[in-house]
Amino acid sequence: MARALAYLLVAALGSASAMQAAPQPVDSVALQADIAALHRQADAMGSVDFAYDAVAQMAGLYGLTPEAKPQSLPAALLPSGDAAKVAMGDTQIALTQLSISEGTNNQLRVQQAQHGSKAAIFLSAGVISLQDLAVAAKSDGIDGIAMVDGVVTLSRPLVIWQGATLLIHPGDILQLQSAGGAFLLNFGKIDLRGATLRSDVAASQPESTYRPFVLTSGSGQVYAEANRLQGLGMAGLGPFAGFVISTQGLFAATETSILRANRFEDLGGVALIGPKSVEVTQNAFLSSRGGALTLAQIGKAAVLGNTIYATRNGAGLRITARSQDMLVAGNLVLGGQGNGVQVDGGSFGVTLRGNALLQNAQTGLASKTADCLSVQGNVIAANGASALRLTKTGYTQILGNALDGNAGSAIEVGAQLPKARMDVSGNLLAKNRIGLTGAALHLVTLRGNDLSQQLPRMFDGEFAQHQAAYLSAGRTDQTAIFQISSAAADDADFASVCAQE
Repeated sequence: MARALAYLLVAALGSASAMQAAPQPVDSVALQADIAALHRQADAMGSVDFAYDAVAQMAGLYGLTPEAKPQSLPAALLPSGDAAKVAMGDTQIALTQLSISEGTNNQLRVQQAQHGSKAAIFLSAGVISLQDLAVAAKSDGIDGIAMVDGVVTLSRPLVIWQGATLLIHPGDILQLQSAGGAFLLNFGKIDLRGATLRSDVAASQPESTYRPFVLTSGSGQVYAEANRLQGLGMAGLGPFAGFVISTQGLFAATETSILRANRFEDLGGVALIGPKSVEVTQNAFLSSRGGALTLAQIGKAAVLGNTIYATRNGAGLRITARSQDMLVAGNLVLGGQGNGVQVDGGSFGVTLRGNALLQNAQTGLASKTADCLSVQGNVIAANGASALRLTKTGYTQILGNALDGNAGSAIEVGAQLPKARMDVSGNLLAKNRIGLTGAALHLVTLRGNDLSQQLPRMFDGEFAQHQAAYLSAGRTDQTAIFQISSAAADDADFASVCAQE
């Protein structure tokens, strides 16, 4: 055993009425029926409220209070200004500029897709709509973009320089052609509202096929609301994965990046990397070929009411690269082939509240090298591995969750960081393969959890030697705190510890 453990049974600091009651147990048949119904509804999803409604349904099953839907948020003001200039230019100039912020990794695939052509369309110094761009290009003899029956087809790269804005608005359809190596590269601003952006590559094509992408880099900005994006990007190719906002570096954008009520279908992935502030609300990420949504190096974020369904590879939602100050609430993550949610890379101050992480092939929520992680009131059920896997974590708060019917442990803990603490209070652990398992524990506090449907395999690993003591202490007594500790440790509360970081 990595270290000797001792247990302390301590009198509670407060009455049972002050404790949050654990979620109520649910019949396995009812759980599976509800999940099956969500699969059917997700396949035909048409409402931006779908995630909130689905999570409320699951919360009600367990007697939890669902997350409230947010009030309607005001749309951003429409950009205005003089007409942008349209000209031809050398694609390599744009890719060289891109390499300053993104490096040159994976650019070879993009360059090969040009088939020797160096011609790109450039926008500079002003504002222009998609349809006006097509008209202006035709008037000026610029090929590579054309409009037929209201559909604008782009067959070569389109670059928006800093100071230029492209408007793609209700009813617009932009089709990006693979054969010409088309892509949309934004160093300025894109304003997307109620439009369709799609690739001409069929979903059945292998991932090695070049697929056009939309990339915002440097000081670029994006506002995207109520759009449909289909078939874009190449999974695993970093900034070329599909729809990416990567505003890193010395001249990174300072405005909030906003994705609202969009439908992303068959994308290599959606990623936001480096923005100071992010709002991702009530979007649908459907059948993503890579990780559906990645947030990296984020300063502050709200990820609310999104549906992440049938992700084919990678995590449904990944929070990484020292992201911080993040609320993830009211989201449905269902039927993915990887982890439902993954928090890693030294991320700090992430709260997951009132989400439903259901029937993902791997772990419901996997956390590694994260600190001040709060997991509250979620339903994490029927996943193919553990409900929660916590590796090298700092302070973790697990409060009032329903961890039910997962093929692995309800909570799996490994190699807690020095001075780590884990508070597990008011949770339902039911019908998982194991209740709690772990190794190299530091300080774990258990209070008011319902493990009545987790017998006989309540504890395993370094938890196992404490099962008899835990049972004799009265596992249903919500007025008791049970602590497992490797050494004398300070049981400071979550708020005070994390406020000092």
